[in-house]
Amino acid sequence: MPDRFERLQVAGMTCTSCVARIENALNGVTDVQHVHVDLKQGTAMVSGSDSLSRETLIQAVLGAGYSVIADEVAEADTTEATTSPASAASFAPLLVAVALIGLGSLAAGGSEGFMARFMGGFFLVFGGLKLLDLRGFVSAYAMYDVLAARVTAYGWVYPFLEVGLGLAYLAVPGEANLHLATLGLMSFSSVGVVLAVTRGEQLKCACMGTAFNLPMTTVTIVEDLGMAAMAAVMWMQTSPF
Repeated sequence: MPDRFERLQVAGMTCTSCVARIENALNGVTDVQHVHVDLKQGTAMVSGSDSLSRETLIQAVLGAGYSVIADEVAEADTTEATTSPASAASFAPLLVAVALIGLGSLAAGGSEGFMARFMGGFFLVFGGLKLLDLRGFVSAYAMYDVLAARVTAYGWVYPFLEVGLGLAYLAVPGEANLHLATLGLMSFSSVGVVLAVTRGEQLKCACMGTAFNLPMTTVTIVEDLGMAAMAAVMWMQTSPF
């Protein structure tokens, strides 16, 4: 994972062209590894080596024609957002999606084969949401995933892996190797999430792509490990060993 993270509150962004200009400016700074600019939140998340300079990042944003809100003001805004009801409401899309996938899985066949149908629906929906803004997902995912932070290509491939798993769970739910592969993938994905949460990093979770502003919390850990646990249960049920 990157050694250092910087969060800038940027003023003046009005469209996706602004996002692209700021990302290009920040990516041109020495020691920067990944950049994710959120238009809705007005923030720029930058990760890189330990020698990354916050002042240099600010100068890059200023050079692109935008301004950076003072640290104390940005910190106050972040604190207010964290303690406000809107912060709790930010989990609504995740909860609604999981609930609907669960209800649909039950309606499609009851409790028999429920976990496989749930996994299929989950991976199709969450993988599909990532594909809506693949470039943005790659930038956000690289902020905390252990492999995506080092191998950018993995971030581009990951949503397609989820979609592939979703289709496989609906087509061949009794395949033991499928469950084993899912167990490995979700367990590995949870490593970066656990590290980010335990280090207290204020990052955006990319589990539903960039369409929703989901904060990185223990909810994300439960999501990844929950999917890994279901895969483990189904593997034990279908494994010949």
